[in-house]
This record gives sequence, C-alpha cells and structure tokens, in this order.
Amino acid sequence: MKKFRLFALIAVFVLVFAFAGAALADAMPPLGNMPEPVDNTPKGYIWAAVAVCVAIILPGAGSALGVGMAGRAAAGVSAEDPEKGGSCLIFELLPATQGLYGFVIAIFIAVYSGILSGTFLELSTAAGMSFFYASLPIGLVGLISAYFQSRVCCAGIGIVAKQGNGGMGITFAIMVELYAILALIISILMVVNVPVAA
Repeated sequence: MKKFRLFALIAVFVLVFAFAGAALADAMPPLGNMPEPVDNTPKGYIWAAVAVCVAIILPGAGSALGVGMAGRAAAGVSAEDPEKGGSCLIFELLPATQGLYGFVIAIFIAVYSGILSGTFLELSTAAGMSFFYASLPIGLVGLISAYFQSRVCCAGIGIVAKQGNGGMGITFAIMVELYAILALIISILMVVNVPVAA
C-alpha cells in the first residue's frame, strides 16, 4: 500500500504541475514559426500537451507498478515449478493493459488536437482544457485500477501455485479491468467530441 500512496502522490504532483504550467502560459510569447491560435497564445496547445502527458504517465506508472508486483510473485512460483510459469505470465500481463489504454488516449488527443498531425489547428484554451479533462478518466482510473488489479493478479498467482490452474483468478482480475475499459470509453468519447477548428 505504501507504493500505491507514492504513486498517488506522484499523480497529484503531475496534476498540480499541469495546472501551474498552464497558468504560466499567459506569460509565454508565441512559439517560433507556429501560427498563433485564435486567442494569440499557445495555451490551447499547452493544455493539449499536458493532457497527452497525463494520459500516458498516470496509467503507465500504475501499469509499471502492477506488472512489477505480479512479476515478482510469478518469478517466485516459476522458481518452484517452471511448468506453472506460463499460467503466471497471463496474470503478469493483465495490469499492463491500463498503460496501453492510456497510450491510446494520448495518441487520440495528440491527433485530434493537431499536435501529431502537422496541421496546426485554431486550438482555443477551452478546447485544450477539454482535452485535459478528457485525459483524466483514463489517467486516474488507469493508475488506480492497475494497482488493484495487480493485487488480484498476485492472489491469482497464489491460486496457480496451489492448484496449478488459475482460471477463476483470471475472472477476478478481469472484473477490475472492467472499470479501466469504462474509463477508456469515456475518454475516447470526450476526445472525439472536442470542437476544434481546422
């Protein structure tokens, strides 16, 4: 639980720095050759960039923690009985999905905001903030669900160690995954409905 508290603290710092960075954007001059957005500041792009960072960092950190926890448990079981390593691998992979979901949302935001497309859009501050808010469901739910899914996966690895088959443990772990999938869907719906002008 101490590790999760550390990651939750990191999440809070990421969000605080995101708001502070966007607040400082008022003082920034326009960037190089980039066409200026409608309100003559790059604040919309700053919010969109922060949204990409939130979508990739928070679920990625949760998945890294989760895969690490499940990997340690799987290594212990595999050392005792190498034939059970394949069953344990499934449990180690499950917490990695939240990081993938965050990556998908980061790509969606980067494309829809014009960061990756090479076509600079007239991205207003409101649109940039909308991308930021769209990153929060998968960012926060991904961080939290990856951690708790890894704990369920570690218990599933315990089932494999005792019974040689972790079928029910996979079902238990997938129940936690459901909430990350719901957050992914909400984030996608929010991103694709942000009004941007080409």
